[in-house]
Amino acid sequence: MLRFAVLLISCLLIGDICLDAQPQFELSRNVYRLPYLAGTTVTVNNDHNTHDPLGRYDLKGSGFGGDCSTNYPIVAAAEGVIRRIVDNHNVHGPDCSSNCTDYNNYVWIEHANGEWTKYSHMKYHSTTIDAGLSVGDQVCAGTFLGYECDIGQASGPHLHFEVRHPNNPANIQISTAGGFMSDADHRIPVINTISKHYLSDGDSWTASGSTACTSTDIAVVLTTTISSSGIRVYMASGTVTTLAGIGFTFQNGSNGLFQAGGSITLSPGFTASAGSYFETRIGSCATTNMTGTCN
Repeated sequence: MLRFAVLLISCLLIGDICLDAQPQFELSRNVYRLPYLAGTTVTVNNDHNTHDPLGRYDLKGSGFGGDCSTNYPIVAAAEGVIRRIVDNHNVHGPDCSSNCTDYNNYVWIEHANGEWTKYSHMKYHSTTIDAGLSVGDQVCAGTFLGYECDIGQASGPHLHFEVRHPNNPANIQISTAGGFMSDADHRIPVINTISKHYLSDGDSWTASGSTACTSTDIAVVLTTTISSSGIRVYMASGTVTTLAGIGFTFQNGSNGLFQAGGSITLSPGFTASAGSYFETRIGSCATTNMTGTCN
């Protein structure tokens, strides 16, 4: 995948990152899929702005399944290597009265571009026994990781999902109890097969393993302003174009990504203000490879 930086008078860019970037959380550098078996209806109960603490996501499967023994399969969101597994706990959240985070079951996967994903509250032994996985195993996007459950600090069955970027890759800090990563930025996952390509509280989407873009060509024909904390992601298999004379502005504190398989054209009238994060990428809508073994 090729990446291009846009140098604007209003924002000094080095590489493809704005030095004055102000968004609390930036978009992920990788492309991910929804971390559920294809066909599962996935509801977002908390997003990066509403989760306590911030930066994480609570996702819930529906449409089939039942309790933790027959519940929804969780899958890897992109190709990577499993770095941490804890799945020996069997304390259900509603039955826990103290130190509940110590009983979280979880998996951490390292991906391309220094990003990691976490999957938490899964069923007892569903990673090591049901999925047969071990630390060091390489997984592909869609590899079965375990079953959605309510183990540890959970009020009911759901998946706790997050994307992190450690600040010091040589010293990854993850607590054994709870699996909490410190000294790492949170990132907003870019999701390939949903129309807006990011997750918001209250959303409902259908998980898919497709690598196809949801759009072929995108032309921005209306004046658009993305305000602080706003997000706009366009992904197309062909082209993304802002038309000349049409005002398109990313304001301070906003996030933006234009990604296309063919070309991206930013015409006069486009502005990425100082304090915004904006990136252009040339590439497919497939999830991001780490070593290329999977695709």
